[in-house]
Amino acid sequence: MFDLNLVKPFLSVYQQRSITKAAESLELTQPAVSAAIKRFEVVVGYALFVRVGRSIEPTSMAHKLAGQLSSALELMEGAVSRKRDFTVYIPANLLHKLPMLNGVQLVESPISVDHIIEDIRLNRVDLVVDTGLPKQASLESEFATTDRLLLMSDPEVSKFGERISMEEFLAARHVTLKLLRQDTQIVDFLSEKSFTRDVAIEVRNLTNLMLAVKGTDYIAAVPVSMLHFAKALGLQIHEPPFSMRPVEFELVYHKKYQTNGQHQELREMIKELLNN
Repeated sequence: MFDLNLVKPFLSVYQQRSITKAAESLELTQPAVSAAIKRFEVVVGYALFVRVGRSIEPTSMAHKLAGQLSSALELMEGAVSRKRDFTVYIPANLLHKLPMLNGVQLVESPISVDHIIEDIRLNRVDLVVDTGLPKQASLESEFATTDRLLLMSDPEVSKFGERISMEEFLAARHVTLKLLRQDTQIVDFLSEKSFTRDVAIEVRNLTNLMLAVKGTDYIAAVPVSMLHFAKALGLQIHEPPFSMRPVEFELVYHKKYQTNGQHQELREMIKELLNN
């Protein structure tokens, strides 16, 4: 029976053809990975890699061993994953798009990026739906969905047309959503402009944003993903008088789940639900 602490470094070096990249993905030091490879060579009784110029190449025996161990490790990790539910972090504006899913616990994403990355690394969360997370060697990411902003007002109080002009936008009183990570207002962040406007109320979540507009002549920006909630409150939706870049959400997860069958099914299911 091989030691998993030796098998994982071997497979990582085999897949990436690099001690440095393997160390980054495993979050180990390069000397630790090199030592693990040398110990594994002692265990199996033959060389696993040879140096070719500045890179390393697996030996013929390493190719054979990697094929056997990759399949075995995937089966083992798959068996472990079946024993517990998947935990998924997802932003509040997308939560309603996912129904109750068997074996899946949905949690509103933490504000702290460092908190999220640490939870992925320590296996506290299996999949994260988010935007703008930093790229790391141990993480994989793939496109999930996009969202964009429109404007909203209460037609019972304000009298804006279908499209609000720039003059009306600047003259109106506003409810703004503060992005805590970026420490700025969402319209300024997505339009990449800094508007001088009369801010009546600043809120920190989308529910309060819509409630603050109801019954007032204020306007606010609302994600398309939340339009049905705004319309349920009787709010009117308007096209903005300026362009704002869309928000691109990604699925982010640990590299070890890249080829895990159950995790792949989870990712595909969530992408399908988010885009329906």
